[in-house]
Amino acid sequence: METSKEERLQLALDAARLGTFVWYADDRGEPDERMLELFNLPKDGTLSLSAALASMIHPDDRGRYADAVAAAFDPGGARELREDIRVMQSHGGYHWVAVSARAFFTGDPPVPYRLVGVAAEVTERYEAEARRDFLFTVSETLRALTDPAEIKTRSADLLGRHLSVSRALYLDVTHEPDSDYYVVERDFHDPGVASIAGRYRADDFGAGLFAEWRAGRAITVTDVRTDARVSEAERLAYPATDVRAFAAVPLVKEGSHVATLMLHQSTPRTWQPGELALVEEVAERTWAAVERAQAEKELRQSELRFREVVEVAPQLVWVGRCDGSVEFANENWTTSTGVDPDGMDHWAMLTAAAHPDEAAGLRADLARAEARCAAFEGELRLRQRSGGFRWFLMRIVPLSDGAGSVLKWFGVATDIDDRRRADEVLREEEHQVALRLQRALLPRAVESPAGTAVCARYEAGTVALEVGGDWYDAFALPDGQLAITVGDVVGHGLDAAIAMGALRVAMAALAPHSAGPGELLSQFDRFAREVDGAHFATACYAQYDPASGRLRYASAGHPPMLVIDADGSARWLDGGRSGPLTGKVDDQRPDATDRLEPGATLVLYSDGLIERRREPITVGLERLARAAVELHHLPVEQFCSRLISALGGERQRTDDTVVLCLRAVAQPYRRELRADATELSGMRRSLTAWCAVRHVADTTVARLMLAVGEAAANAIEHAYLGQTPRSVSVTVSQEPDGTLVVAIADTGSWRSPAHPGSDRGRGIMIMRRVSDTFERHTTAGGTTIRLRLSPNGPAA
Repeated sequence: METSKEERLQLALDAARLGTFVWYADDRGEPDERMLELFNLPKDGTLSLSAALASMIHPDDRGRYADAVAAAFDPGGARELREDIRVMQSHGGYHWVAVSARAFFTGDPPVPYRLVGVAAEVTERYEAEARRDFLFTVSETLRALTDPAEIKTRSADLLGRHLSVSRALYLDVTHEPDSDYYVVERDFHDPGVASIAGRYRADDFGAGLFAEWRAGRAITVTDVRTDARVSEAERLAYPATDVRAFAAVPLVKEGSHVATLMLHQSTPRTWQPGELALVEEVAERTWAAVERAQAEKELRQSELRFREVVEVAPQLVWVGRCDGSVEFANENWTTSTGVDPDGMDHWAMLTAAAHPDEAAGLRADLARAEARCAAFEGELRLRQRSGGFRWFLMRIVPLSDGAGSVLKWFGVATDIDDRRRADEVLREEEHQVALRLQRALLPRAVESPAGTAVCARYEAGTVALEVGGDWYDAFALPDGQLAITVGDVVGHGLDAAIAMGALRVAMAALAPHSAGPGELLSQFDRFAREVDGAHFATACYAQYDPASGRLRYASAGHPPMLVIDADGSARWLDGGRSGPLTGKVDDQRPDATDRLEPGATLVLYSDGLIERRREPITVGLERLARAAVELHHLPVEQFCSRLISALGGERQRTDDTVVLCLRAVAQPYRRELRADATELSGMRRSLTAWCAVRHVADTTVARLMLAVGEAAANAIEHAYLGQTPRSVSVTVSQEPDGTLVVAIADTGSWRSPAHPGSDRGRGIMIMRRVSDTFERHTTAGGTTIRLRLSPNGPAA
C-alpha cells in the first residue's frame, strides 16, 4: 500500500508539473527527473547546491538564493525556503523557477541536515507580469506626451530596449501618385548599428513583403540569408543596414495601410509568438496615442475653448458651462451614445448615457468633483446608439479663472472596451488554468458499487483566480464497504493544492488499514503534520455497507453530514465529531454509526456551499437542508448539480465548493435454483436474511416463505418432467411502501391438475390465499408466477 501511496503522490506531482529534491547540508543532492529537467540537466545527471549557485542560477539571483538557503538552515529562523530564481537553459537564456522547501535538523543543539522541497516553472507568470508592467509603462509614458513624433520615438525606444533588439522604428506611410513611401522620423538603435531615419520608397523593402503589409499581415524573418521570401537583391542589401532578422507589424485603418512598427536584429533571431503579440499591442497603443496627440495639436491650434482638453483622448468630447448647460458636444458623442445634449444639464447628459448600475455612483462622483472644483477620472460603461454598452475612460477637468471659480468643464471619454474585454479574457484564462490544475488533482470519477448511487461535483470560486484546497473521493474498501470523504485545506494557491492532492491520496492509502473512521482521522492528522501547507485542514469520512445499510462516520472540524430519508425528512449526523486537523494528533478521535434506508441520500460538502459573509453558519445549514428536501426526489446526479445551483444563486463565490452525494439503493433478491428440491432450504435461508436487512415484518416473511416455497417447489417438481432439468429463478423486490413484488419463473411445461380431487393445485390455492395479487403466465417458453405481498395483506 506504501507503493500505491507513493504512486498517487507522484501522479499529483506530475499533474502539477512539480519537481522534487533533497539537498543535504554537505552539498549532496537528490533531485527527481523533473527537477533535473528544470535545471537543464539529463535524467541521469546530478544537482548540488554549489553547482547551481556557481553556474546554473542567474548571477543576479545567486547571492539572494544563497542567503535564503542559509536562513532556512538557521535553527532560530522559520526553517523554510521560498524563492523564485532564474535558471539557465540550453539556448543560453533563463527561465523562472519557484522553489519551496523545508529544512530538517538533527541533534541538540539542532544542526542542519537537509532541505526537502518542490520546484515549478513560473516563467509564464513572470512574462505575463512583465508584459503587463511594460504595457502600463508604455501607456503612462505615451499618455504624458503631446508631440506625435516624440510618441513614435519613445514607443520605439521602449519596445526596442524591452525586447533587446538592434533597432526599432515606427514608419508612417504616405501615399503619393508614383509610389507609397515610408517615413521614419527617428528610430531606436543600439550603439553597434546606425540610424536609418529617412524617407524610403515602399518597393525598397521588397514588393512581396510590402504587399503582405498592405494586407495587414505581420511578418517575421528569422534570417534574411535563408528566408525564401527574401529576393537575392534584398538579401545582399540588408547587411548594409545591419539587418539579419526582422519583425514587422502593419497598421491598417479603414482599409488603408497607415503605418508599420518594425524591429531589426543584427544577428539571426527566432521571434516568439508572445513577442509578436506584444509588438502588435504596442503598435495599436502607439497609433492611438499618435492619433490622440495629433487631435490635441489640432485642438490647440483651433479654438481656445479646447485648449484645456489637450491631455485627454478626444473621442467623445463635450464642454459644460458653469450654469450647467451644454456648450458643445461633438458628433462622436451623439453618434456613439444616442443621447441628445440639447436642452440638457451637462451632468444629467452624462448620467443619462451611463449604465443604470453606474448612474447613481457617477452622479455622486460628479457632485463631489463640482463641489471641490476638482478633475474627475473613471472607467464606466456608456450607452451605445446601436444597442448595449461599451467601456470608456472618462476624464473631466475644470477651467478656472484667476480667482479659482470654474468657468467651464471640459470632458473627454476614450473607448477602452477592447482593452477591458481583453483583460477579462486574460483573467478568465488564468482562472481556467487554475481550475484545470485543481481538477487534475481530484479523482476523474467516483465509484458507485451495487446498492449505491454516488455523485460528486466540484465548483471553483468565481472570484479568486487561485486554486483552492477542497477535495473529495469515493473508493471501495477490501471488505466491500464504500468509503467516501470530503475535506478542505485552509488557504489558496499552489501550496494548498499540493497539500490537498497529498491528503486525498493519503486518505485512500490509510483507509484499508484503519479500524474505523475515528482511528483513520487520527492517523490522517499524524500524516498531515508532515505535509507542507496542511497546517490546518478539516475532513469528514464515512464507510457505508450496501448490504446492511450500516453507516459509520467521523468528522474533524468539518460541517456536519446531512441525511435526507426517502420520505423527504432531513436530519444532521452530529456524532463522531472532533477538532480540525492541525498536527496536534488526537489518538482518541470518535466515530458514530447510523443507518441509511433504501432511498435515503447522504450529503457531504465543503464550507463553500453554505458560508456567506456576515451571516451565521446556522442560516447556511438551514438553507442547505431546505434545498435538499425540495430536491430529494431527483436522481442523484441531478440532485447533486441542482443542489449547488440552488445554493449558489446569482452571487459570486469567493471559495471553492465540493458536494458528494451517496444514495442508498434497494437491491432486489435474485437466485437461480437448480431443478432439485435440495435447493429450497438454501433459498429460504438467503431470502430470510434479505428480509431481515430490509426490516420486513415477521408475518410478511412467513407469507413470503409459504408462497415462494410452494411456487418454487411446484416448478422444480413438475416443470421439467420428461425434459432435461434446467433452472428456476426467484426474484423479490421491495417497493417504498414495503410491498414485496415476487416473480418465480421456469422454462419448462406447465401441467394442469389431473382431476379436481388430486393434491395438484393446492400450491396455487395457498399462493392466492397469502398474497394480495396472484398472476400466472404460461407460454411455450415457460411459466412465470407473479405475486404482490403488502405489509397489511392476508395472514399466512
